[in-house]
Amino acid sequence: MGVNIKIKHIGILALRWLLGGVFIFSGLVKCVDPVGTSVFVDKYLATYSLDALLPLSLTIAVLLAVVEVAMGILLVIGLLKRYVSLAATIFVALFTIVTLLSATILPIGDCGCFGDAVKLTPWQTFFKNIVLLPMAYFVWRSSTPECPKWLRTSVILAIAVALPLAINLYSLRYLPLVDFMPYKVGVDLRHEVEKERSAEAVQSVLIFENIATGEHVEYPAEDTSCWADPDLEYVDARTISSTSKAGKFADFRVYNRDNEDVTLEVLGKSGRVAWLCVNDSEALTGLRLQYAQRLLEAYPEQAVVVVVTSNAPYVAKRLNRDAYTIDAMTLRSMMRADVGVVVLNDGVIEFKADVRDI
Repeated sequence: MGVNIKIKHIGILALRWLLGGVFIFSGLVKCVDPVGTSVFVDKYLATYSLDALLPLSLTIAVLLAVVEVAMGILLVIGLLKRYVSLAATIFVALFTIVTLLSATILPIGDCGCFGDAVKLTPWQTFFKNIVLLPMAYFVWRSSTPECPKWLRTSVILAIAVALPLAINLYSLRYLPLVDFMPYKVGVDLRHEVEKERSAEAVQSVLIFENIATGEHVEYPAEDTSCWADPDLEYVDARTISSTSKAGKFADFRVYNRDNEDVTLEVLGKSGRVAWLCVNDSEALTGLRLQYAQRLLEAYPEQAVVVVVTSNAPYVAKRLNRDAYTIDAMTLRSMMRADVGVVVLNDGVIEFKADVRDI
């Protein structure tokens, strides 16, 4: 009898530690890159038509990471385990429903539950939660009410919250402690983008109009049968490029003011080139504006590339330099700061910093 009780106790302890470890890992990979986590939060909010909450995505990302780490620490220590395990059960149950929806009627791609450290599909995350949910429930049902020493409990709880919050704040101020995104230091961006572009399929198509219905129909340029069809009238020809969305750099597209794709031209600049990345044009004020202007004054035009997500004419006028546009999520993945600098040396990412730190 005593042996069975001991085995059960060890089993519960192992489950609690495993559950706590998952929460700590999940929270920490979010803490080291809160802006990257907010990108996933943005996707969820947009998918669930919660656009009103989009301005709070970074706050939600930080709170989510802090809660996960704090719960994990308390589970591992065994403090307030009945309350924390109940909270963990509710937490996992909620995200089990969310990931099921993401895998079926509201597809969202990578769930982001482990940030960019571990890529999981919604189905993989759903089944992971299916495993964690009974674990959390069993730990809760097996926990007994306790009478904690409130001074000790308050100190540990404060540390459990302060630690992940401090990591988040540091990462927000000085960029991620660990960069899990594709655009990390050391990546040969020019080579990777060129490799993906060369794999793109380019096809010429002919556009004909059905004389009877007025409907436009497309045919491959090599298909000559369309010319012999008396019911068809030639309208136009165009070239289409099919990009593999599976590529990590498929969305890395830089456009000039005429909306022409100049990605390879800009990446082809030799030597050290500083990319002044403006994620938020409204943040280009005060010290950030001064530092950006100093950077542009210190280096010739060919050595600095200004890339923005929006308001390119405004930024170009503000800095008196041509500004290129790029996808917002792509630029945020490359440079987390509202205004930052990414230095490329012959296409290789060599250095990153908030514009205030250079």
